[in-house]
Amino acid sequence: MSESIINQAIEAVIGIINGMNLFARMTRGALGTVNSLSCEIGPTTPETVWFDKNQYIPIDLTINGKHNDLQVLSDSMNLIHENLTMMRSYPSGNKWQITDIATLTEPQVIGRENDNRWMMASALLVRVATITPSGE
Repeated sequence: MSESIINQAIEAVIGIINGMNLFARMTRGALGTVNSLSCEIGPTTPETVWFDKNQYIPIDLTINGKHNDLQVLSDSMNLIHENLTMMRSYPSGNKWQITDIATLTEPQVIGRENDNRWMMASALLVRVATITPSGE
């Protein structure tokens, strides 16, 4: 597991997505060469910093997918958004808590490769609050 708060939070989100048992496991970075799902964070900066140095960090998470069957790809991408944005409780760690996940851009077709695999992209906003453990 990562040590950074942002990476821990994203790993938790990836774990939730992988628990959905979609056509492929979610990975970080570039899409694979076959049917695949991937995600990566965009530039982010703390939105709020309090006197105790805790922060509210909005993280833009881009989700990409590729599959030869557009229906399978579309269903999977939409399920990711539906399940994550409708959650009532979110993962937390020793120094962080996801407070909300919202859709920034709905899944949309962004192209089709030469081997006829469809590609889709979307974006989620993962809101993370840092928590300073007592005594620090």
